Amino acid sequence: MKRSIVSALVVSLLASVAMGEEIKSFCEYGKGVSLRLGAGGALWSQTWGEKAWDWYECDATPNVGFLNRNSVGMLETTTAGAPVIDADLILRFTFGGTITLMSREENNQGKVAGSITGTVTGVFVADLNAARALVDDEAGTITIVFGAPLHNEPDALITVTETTGKYKSIHPVGAWEWHVNGTVTIRRVPELPVQTNILAALAPQSPLLLGAQEEIVLAGSYYRTSASK
Repeated sequence: MKRSIVSALVVSLLASVAMGEEIKSFCEYGKGVSLRLGAGGALWSQTWGEKAWDWYECDATPNVGFLNRNSVGMLETTTAGAPVIDADLILRFTFGGTITLMSREENNQGKVAGSITGTVTGVFVADLNAARALVDDEAGTITIVFGAPLHNEPDALITVTETTGKYKSIHPVGAWEWHVNGTVTIRRVPELPVQTNILAALAPQSPLLLGAQEEIVLAGSYYRTSASK
């Protein structure tokens, strides 16, 4: 954990303890689907309120969440660093972005009951090795994995910048962790070797990049102001 994150965590903990507030931890589970995907960044639509994913071990105590099936989200990312591909064809690049999480009114899904917005910084890690890709010649696709199967660190850290409505009383303790387990779908070109096909999909505005989906875990801690306990 970086020193700046530790410092923010200590400050938040001291503030909450001084106010007599209880620190609550959480692990929230959702799904994301790419609305836009490319070399420059991505736009993800999210739904929440899923059951715990078996690939993530939650250590939140107590586990007090706040996102249910009325909750949705939007994450927009921008590539921040040059991509690096190692000898095993694992791709890594840094990214930044913004996230908005919204809860809709139970009896009026078109009305927002509250929102949480924040900034996002992270590292995208994907497996480009054709030997480990799933090739479906009948469907005409190649599937590669990214995120949790390839490393043990958070895929991103979220710094909450604003809370409104039903979330107004939530005060984050440090940065929140973002973990993903996802797949990218690439159009299979029979004339190309699979490895060449995968690498060609990385080109800017490549028509070979069909989309992506992911399972998500948002984990962290917070406290609420006394008036809203």
